[in-house]
Amino acid sequence: MKNEKELKQIYDWAENEMKDLMDMYIKHAYDPEGGFYGEVTRELVPIKDADRAIVLNARLLWTFASAYRVMKDPRYLDMANHAKAYIQKYFIDPEYGGSYWHVHADGSPADETKYPYGISFIIYGGAELARASGDKDAAAMARKMYDDLEKYALDKVYGGYFEAFTRDWKRRDVSFNIRDLSMGSKALNTHLHLIESYTNLMRVDDDPLVREKVGSLIDIMTTKLLDLEHFHYKPYMLDDWGATDTLFSYGHDIEGAWLLTEALEAYGDEELFERHKDTSVRIAAACEAGLNPETGGIYYEGNENGPHNLEMSHWVQAEAVIGFINAYQLTDDDRYLKLAQDIIQYIKDYISDREGGVFREWLFRADVSAHKHPNILRVNKWKEPYHNGRMCLELIERINRILAGA
Repeated sequence: MKNEKELKQIYDWAENEMKDLMDMYIKHAYDPEGGFYGEVTRELVPIKDADRAIVLNARLLWTFASAYRVMKDPRYLDMANHAKAYIQKYFIDPEYGGSYWHVHADGSPADETKYPYGISFIIYGGAELARASGDKDAAAMARKMYDDLEKYALDKVYGGYFEAFTRDWKRRDVSFNIRDLSMGSKALNTHLHLIESYTNLMRVDDDPLVREKVGSLIDIMTTKLLDLEHFHYKPYMLDDWGATDTLFSYGHDIEGAWLLTEALEAYGDEELFERHKDTSVRIAAACEAGLNPETGGIYYEGNENGPHNLEMSHWVQAEAVIGFINAYQLTDDDRYLKLAQDIIQYIKDYISDREGGVFREWLFRADVSAHKHPNILRVNKWKEPYHNGRMCLELIERINRILAGA
């Protein structure tokens, strides 16, 4: 088989990386009293009084559930159930629905803002746990969060979803994604994570309404949010989908490319898949402009003139690996496999932190010293095993399918 040796090498690396990643979180981030610590230092010491974020906890739920589904280690199922129980006890708002953004280490609310972005990961993780183990309670939790978003966050005039709300679902004009009104009112970032979470929910919930919403998000990702001139996604939009910025966010672009393919495959409309298959490839091809030709890594942001934000973020590398492997699968073009291999080598050389033979998760950014901010924490509200863990799991599953001729 073509490229069999190279694919097996990638598979072995991804499998070992995933095992080390999961072991790190089990040993150093697990709180035996409930949930996971909100921060862990580079020296692998938990900061036990740090606030805890729904993004961290729900992404841990998804990662452990998916790791169990793919790798069958029973410890991963235990960890996923541990994460679910904590989310249900402390994050989900029993009065108004949805989820708090942050809680204190004792579980009391620290930030009661309702972000569809954060809630999407409860849907994603709950559906994944149901997928992995048949957990009906997890499926019901995911569906309840979906229902809350459909009731309160959906733009019933123009479609899509707004960014932020008070605890009782009064709309707020700004969010962590959109810092001021001049940027717009809808964010690519939120819709990216809604399409992945709704797609996962569709896999365990056969309600035609859920499938209809996945179709709506596919339409948004291929029409409203896609810049058909440059084949990048528009990061910020107005209520009526007017664009406000032409920024190219390479990580979001290539993440969106492969998530679009995944949604189309799960949606099951062959004609629609064939119509948009090339879209995913063209987005991946456009992201080649963000690559550093000397190291193989991919920069953070740019525009039609090329990269201008030269940060080397861990999550951008992870999403680019999946995005280029996805393009390779869609085209059988070895160029995309080589691009993925180059980024994997960059991850090995600069991102996967194994100083002194101890695995310390990935560095947040490779363009700053490992001993300086923002690399002083191994775990925090934006640093968890979701992007790199998902990359490993996607590589394992995809390479298995390729080698099986599927």
